[in-house]
Amino acid sequence: MQLRHSRAIQNNQNPSKRSMSHHEINLEPHKLLSAVFENLNQQFFADSRAAAKILYNNIAGGEQAPFMRIAFGDSGEVICNLGLDASLYSGKLNFGKFRKCLAMMLKGISIKLDKHVKTGESLNIMNSDDGQFMFNIPGIVKSTEGINVLVCGMHQQGPGAATIGLMFLDPMQYPILEQLIHDDTVNPE
Repeated sequence: MQLRHSRAIQNNQNPSKRSMSHHEINLEPHKLLSAVFENLNQQFFADSRAAAKILYNNIAGGEQAPFMRIAFGDSGEVICNLGLDASLYSGKLNFGKFRKCLAMMLKGISIKLDKHVKTGESLNIMNSDDGQFMFNIPGIVKSTEGINVLVCGMHQQGPGAATIGLMFLDPMQYPILEQLIHDDTVNPE
């Protein structure tokens, strides 16, 4: 996958001025997914609960929050924000429910990354025409409110800027979940 990144170049005439040089680089999807996995795990589970809740409240409120930087050595970096689209969440989302869905997604990502490294298994990347892509590795949670499916993706905002998006999807997009959706005998958590 290609990302445009920015590199600050010193202007020889005036050292205090910088101009931006824009380049496209290739980023291996498993490295990006590994970085997203590590940062989500760190910021929502390893860091303090108070810090994680502040981050959640920011993204749940529709804001994008600073999330991570992807450095490319002397070539520059891409600064990534984190966003959340909970419009298709079934029920009333709160911090605890979000973390449960996120934990399930991270578990799936961990398994998929391990299989990718060992066997070369695909990372299930879906691309759109506008440069967005999604890792179709869902975290699925069934509760009394319904079934919720959480995935992550990325959208390039411009040179040197991208958004890592967490989004809830319609579970009906996953035919394998149809029995779970319509089966009242399955015990929700």
